[in-house]
Amino acid sequence: MRDFFIYPAQTNLELYAQAISHGYSSDQCRALADAYVFALRQVFSLARGSGKPFIAHLVGTASLVMESGCPDHWVIGALLHAVYQHRVPFEAGLEPEERRVVLADRFGTPVDDLVHRYTSFESADLGAYSGTAALAEADVLTLRLADELEDVCGNALALHGNAGADDIGLRGGYPWRRDAKTTEAPTLLELTRRLSLDGMHRGFSHWLDFQSTPAALADMRTGWFSSVSFVIA
Repeated sequence: MRDFFIYPAQTNLELYAQAISHGYSSDQCRALADAYVFALRQVFSLARGSGKPFIAHLVGTASLVMESGCPDHWVIGALLHAVYQHRVPFEAGLEPEERRVVLADRFGTPVDDLVHRYTSFESADLGAYSGTAALAEADVLTLRLADELEDVCGNALALHGNAGADDIGLRGGYPWRRDAKTTEAPTLLELTRRLSLDGMHRGFSHWLDFQSTPAALADMRTGWFSSVSFVIA
């Protein structure tokens, strides 16, 4: 049986099957499908630094939130968590604040509020939430932890940056990302314990063991250091 905390869903079909296994109703499944199509329309031209399509990262983040037993509007918020970021294009060229009306109308105020608060929270220092403050921000913090875990699933960090040792000093290449995640690991593990996210705790424990990263991946690096946008002719 698939362990979604080690291998989260990466496609819409996998996410829908996961939702059905969690007992989602027809209406909940339709809302999830609507959110997927909406997210895809905004990020179809983007890819992660590993080469993975950006939409797969959004699906994976939602999969981890779903598997954690969170409310369905958290799951939809996770699927849409990047759409208020300036780097993400948006239909009709709307600015981030203008996008809020669209999300609130289509997916409800709770989803808009969650995505809006997450956008500000995404760059927050997680160390500041290692105490009781974590409980007060449980929803956005759960999304942030899912986002962080999805980043490292599947040895994805090993595909960032140029091949060889010449990228050691470049922020965003594999060595930098590996070392940064290793430094952050105690905080990530402590926060998953505090929020009782046992599955995510196990996922982090598995994927932050960089000693098990296949050496052959060093020859398959994309040459990219962060998310990139492809120009569609």
